[in-house]
Amino acid sequence: MRDLVAELMKVRTRWLPYVVLITLIAGAAAQVLLFGVVAYHAEQGEADYGDAPPGLRSFAMPWALHTMLDSGQFWGAIFIAFVVASVVATDYGWGTVRLAIARGQSRSRYLATKLLGTTLTSAALLLLTLAIAVSMALTASHFEGVPITLAVRGGPSAAEVPVMVLRAGMGILPYGMLAFCLAVIGRSTTLGATGLLVYKLGESILLPLFENLGGRWADLQVLFIGHYADALIAANRVDNREYASLAFRSNPVAADLPDPWIAAAMIGVWTAGLAAIAFGVFAGRDLNARVD
Repeated sequence: MRDLVAELMKVRTRWLPYVVLITLIAGAAAQVLLFGVVAYHAEQGEADYGDAPPGLRSFAMPWALHTMLDSGQFWGAIFIAFVVASVVATDYGWGTVRLAIARGQSRSRYLATKLLGTTLTSAALLLLTLAIAVSMALTASHFEGVPITLAVRGGPSAAEVPVMVLRAGMGILPYGMLAFCLAVIGRSTTLGATGLLVYKLGESILLPLFENLGGRWADLQVLFIGHYADALIAANRVDNREYASLAFRSNPVAADLPDPWIAAAMIGVWTAGLAAIAFGVFAGRDLNARVD
């Protein structure tokens, strides 16, 4: 526990988490105000609340909650990767790893503390951003005279809202672990962050391409984390109508994706596999080697 507290205090003094938080909040504001309120004013007269046009879905409950989680899952995975890679790789540059191991701390304990600390920090950043985004959406709904309710056809109950948040969070977990694994292997913030960014954008192109090709090409989707992350976010949808999202992907449809329970299990497999690689590499590493 002392190691974890020390890790959290160390992360708190770094500037990158605060930059990521501000960026995420700015994205949430764009989702609510630009894609939401501004678009809704352009749509007025074309559809009512019951039809829920795309602009309305970006700030009115319950659709806005899913839209925020969709955008947050996509961009949160990228920005959290920057935080994770920076926290892990910086300790190599400062020699913190060698000092900790030399003073008797086991390698597995050191890396587990690092992993838990970055996980808690990332969760705090994302949950704080979500709370601020929901507050923006409720405020916009109040000023626009839009009902604030979950009681629409297909809408979640109050008890299901935490489950929606958990699904979105699980979709981010393997991406964060991929950045963690790459940063441990390469001892480099650049490799951890850029590697995740390239992978994330690459699968955003390949997944819809394979889906459109169909046949055996479509079967290749099971090799990507995003196939299962999309399945979890699709389970949060209120209905199958289109909505405006900041995520660079088509709106996921549950009928075209794996069952959410299977998706959750596969994400667990991805996360555990990447963690095993990171711990295995770290356990056998020569910490006296020169770090570039």
